[in-house]
Amino acid sequence: MDLREVRRHNLQRLMDREYGVGVRGAQSRLAEKLGKPQNFISRCLSEPSASGSKTIGEDFAREIESSFGIERYSLDAPLAVETIDVEGLPTPLAQKIKSYKPLVAIERFDIAGSMGPGTEAPEMNMVVEHMSLDAAWVRQNLVYTSTDNLKLISGKGDSMAPTIRNGDALLVDSGIKSVESDAIYFFEMGGRLHVKRIQRNLDGLTIISDNDQYREIDVPAAREGDIHILAQIIYWWTGRSF
Repeated sequence: MDLREVRRHNLQRLMDREYGVGVRGAQSRLAEKLGKPQNFISRCLSEPSASGSKTIGEDFAREIESSFGIERYSLDAPLAVETIDVEGLPTPLAQKIKSYKPLVAIERFDIAGSMGPGTEAPEMNMVVEHMSLDAAWVRQNLVYTSTDNLKLISGKGDSMAPTIRNGDALLVDSGIKSVESDAIYFFEMGGRLHVKRIQRNLDGLTIISDNDQYREIDVPAAREGDIHILAQIIYWWTGRSF
């Protein structure tokens, strides 16, 4: 990992530690603390490949350390990973320990799930960015099938408001392909993509919008095959637009 990536990841960790992971307004509060415009901080935290991303320079790196009261040049230190001696351990356990990573890289797709009448499915799924989450936070706060199945999409529309708002980033588990419990799902129906709450009944499913201005849709058991579950929504960042 090069220096610019180390600084970016460490600034993200400082913000998450100070204000909480995925908390609305965290970037604005960080910008205020550092005396910079919010847009400037957003660009510093963006992936280097993203349009408009900004590298954290030498002077700003030292300013960040001073503002947070941390040791000089600590922003330049790669994330420490404890080395564990795996000699003598069972092979499966040793492999699991050796494969441990402090960050989980999650692909963000250029896909919007409609919280309304539905959006047309794209001809090709395109990864436009990656988002890094602290692996310890992921394990402690999320329930998922596998980290490889975690993906990012966005929500579009108002039918799930106030729970999920237009433009919110949605973390989905693409390993879930059926409605086994009442939850919010990303699914395809009638050739269009939706994000809705789905409730299982004795005789089928009910598609529910949290915005009471939208009516419920009952799907009888014989028509369940018309709904193609793509993923379950497991976390979202309210008010953050990607």
